[in-house]
Amino acid sequence: MYAATATVMFLGMNLSQDEQAGQSTRRDCLVLIPGTLCDASLFKRQVRVLRQRWQVIVLDYQHLTDLKVWPTQTLRTLPEQFYLAGFSLGGLWILELLRRAPQRVLGIALIASNAEGGTRRSELRSASLWRLWRHAGAQGVVRQVLPDYFHCRAVRDKQAARLSDMARSTPSRAARAEFEWAARRPSGLELISAFDKPLLIVSGARDKVCPRRFQQRMVNAQPEADWAELPRCGHFIPLEKPAALTALLSRWLTNAPTKQTERRPS
Repeated sequence: MYAATATVMFLGMNLSQDEQAGQSTRRDCLVLIPGTLCDASLFKRQVRVLRQRWQVIVLDYQHLTDLKVWPTQTLRTLPEQFYLAGFSLGGLWILELLRRAPQRVLGIALIASNAEGGTRRSELRSASLWRLWRHAGAQGVVRQVLPDYFHCRAVRDKQAARLSDMARSTPSRAARAEFEWAARRPSGLELISAFDKPLLIVSGARDKVCPRRFQQRMVNAQPEADWAELPRCGHFIPLEKPAALTALLSRWLTNAPTKQTERRPS
């Protein structure tokens, strides 16, 4: 965990409340959801800036075990209405929360994510990662997936220790649940098609995990979506392009369109 005054919440359990001067309850709320084997520290730089204008809640996976229960528990701990922004697997969680409580969601931002449903390929990959976790632990999984996470070796080498630290802090039961949700999640394309509130899609031009075709399918489903593709960026946008991501989220929250140069790639 990192030092910040933002509200931080574990999935399904309220950890702490930022109620200083009673201001948090009067500001719009942004809920940030990290990716597989990540924790709240992934969004450290975004929180530092965004908390100045919005109430910020960061979800964590420390207490994630039951895929049938966690959405209900999580929704119980959140304010009546909120914005949702999720990285990678966090985007898949966002779609499930939207499915369960569409009237409470003010806007969604999908960061290096997709709305595809689970497939036989995703089931096999998740099963393989869980086997690797059981035999080689968190570090073994990180070594397996790291080459696909960043757009160049220099950035990968710089961030490798941080990814390892986050993965090692993930309980085995939570890791298994994360792999399982990645394999079994339902398609969210119909949800996106029907969504008529601010929708931001952020992708990396060199993302090998969630390549452009996934973002294109979401934009095809909802042409009003605002799509920003970041050059010289791989999958881990919060670490590779933290300032750009923070600026995009800030503009999205204020309902301002992104700059024309950052909009939908042709």
